[in-house]
Amino acid sequence: METLKKILKGLKNFFKHIFVEMGKAFFKLIILGLVILGVTKYIKNQQKLPPIENKTYVVIDMPRTLGESKIKTLLDLNKEENFYEFLKELNIMKDDKRVKGLILKLNNYGLNRAQTEELKVKLRELKKEGKRIYAYLEEINNVNYSLALEARNIIVPDTNFLVSDISGYNGTFPYYKELGDNLGLEAEIIHIGDFKSYGENYRQNHMSKEFKENTKRIYDRLYENYVGDIARKRQVDKDKINDKILSGDFVMSSGNTLKNNKLVDEVIYYEDFLVKNEINNYLSRSEYLTRYYEEKKLPTIPKKEKLAIVYLEGNIVLNENSKNVEKIITPKSVKEKLKIIEKDKEIKGIVLRINSSGGSALASDLIYKSLKEFEKPIYVSMGGVAASGGYFISAAGDKIYADKETITGSIGVVTIIPNASKLMEKVGINFETLTNNKHDLDMGIYRKISPEMKNKIYNSSMSSYNEFLTKMSTSRKMKISDIEKIAGGRVWLGSEAKEIGLVDEIGGLEKAIDDLAKELKLEDYKVVEAVKNEKIESLLKTILPKYIFRDLMGDNLLVKEFGNMEEFKLQEELLNRPVLYAPETKF
Repeated sequence: METLKKILKGLKNFFKHIFVEMGKAFFKLIILGLVILGVTKYIKNQQKLPPIENKTYVVIDMPRTLGESKIKTLLDLNKEENFYEFLKELNIMKDDKRVKGLILKLNNYGLNRAQTEELKVKLRELKKEGKRIYAYLEEINNVNYSLALEARNIIVPDTNFLVSDISGYNGTFPYYKELGDNLGLEAEIIHIGDFKSYGENYRQNHMSKEFKENTKRIYDRLYENYVGDIARKRQVDKDKINDKILSGDFVMSSGNTLKNNKLVDEVIYYEDFLVKNEINNYLSRSEYLTRYYEEKKLPTIPKKEKLAIVYLEGNIVLNENSKNVEKIITPKSVKEKLKIIEKDKEIKGIVLRINSSGGSALASDLIYKSLKEFEKPIYVSMGGVAASGGYFISAAGDKIYADKETITGSIGVVTIIPNASKLMEKVGINFETLTNNKHDLDMGIYRKISPEMKNKIYNSSMSSYNEFLTKMSTSRKMKISDIEKIAGGRVWLGSEAKEIGLVDEIGGLEKAIDDLAKELKLEDYKVVEAVKNEKIESLLKTILPKYIFRDLMGDNLLVKEFGNMEEFKLQEELLNRPVLYAPETKF
């Protein structure tokens, strides 16, 4: 038996050694691959590309999503592009006299409403410069058709396989209370604000009157904007087209039906469209930009004055301990960015681009404090959503910009307290607690919260809400009584927020930058972005097996990156305490 144990141990060590050596060899291959990639990129850069010809069309496969922030990896392998970079590319095409127009392929388009609105503004600028804009769609829906309305011509293929869905709104919201009852799971939800509906789907089976009222108002206004846009851009009677849309006339309809109702201009296959319109000189977006940058390799004079864009995107949390969430906002990361910018004397001001539904109340307050103490001017540009905690940190800015259809507001507080005591009872688990507290203050998930602790949480939440109101009152220079009328968890569109004083201007990221430059009297300045740099470990951990990554990089790093409980820290941080979070409204 002892001999067998020695043999098995020897085999175990042998295979472990083999796996580690294979991992090391794989690691060396990665390094070699990176070197080869770098050399390849260098050689490619030395190759001379043909120049961009006059009357060139740029074909753009419009992206499904574009983040606001940008993470830069080693050698920029992921080629991640953010929204501002895309806007800059369109500016290049706008100013290039050789570009005759753009062909937008919109099949996969799915940018949020605020980004779509900013793209519409950019397309109008292109048209003002004499550029022709064509939109080609093989699938039509409310999202991509909204952007296509800015095109000179809208084209769909001549086929009965066309997928069309131009329709009214339809939002579906799941409610889990009955499922929780069946499983023995409950949630105590403490809302401060009648319209603060985040988490209500865990406590009840149906949508609350307040949530339904708030959501329907926003849906109605968004739909009204959409139909009004169709009527204006396509020069059709608004009432008639609205009736047909709501009757489902343009759902699963043919291209000819859309054309007969003046919703599209041409029903023709893409290649035939190019021939018919004599478009024979065109480049893809990547081909055009590669040639453009090849021509612009001339040395430039560095600009002394700068404005910085700081991206705050994702859930607001207290600590960077949630590896399952791609983008988060923490007080520490914000403070570090501000510290770097504060030291750079060439940076005269910053534009915060905020895209967040909120999160931790404490983290939001700490970020608000850091922004308020920052000595350089701050303009805020809201993205698709800047609500609850996202609005809290926005209010620290000197001036707030929102797009017309940005989702904002949701000034309120909510606390979610999970309770799995019935499930524990079902599966036969009993918990015994020792304590010397005079009152029952335990908030374990295995038991129902006591009335004393629930009262403490309610008082804490109410204090948080009052502080929220006070700081918004100070920042927006409004009476608390006026803030209360528009708070209570109510969600607003950007256009509504402008009317009630929650934001200062309607406009996108570029408008906020331009206005800040004018305010600071900057004429020749450079815009820099605060970009997060990922370390080599972050790249390796995504492509190497965990056990190899551990032996290469060390056990401590593995525990740090892959600890069993790490992926649950975000959820824990948003439970059993006041949070500033907006509900999922699926706008």
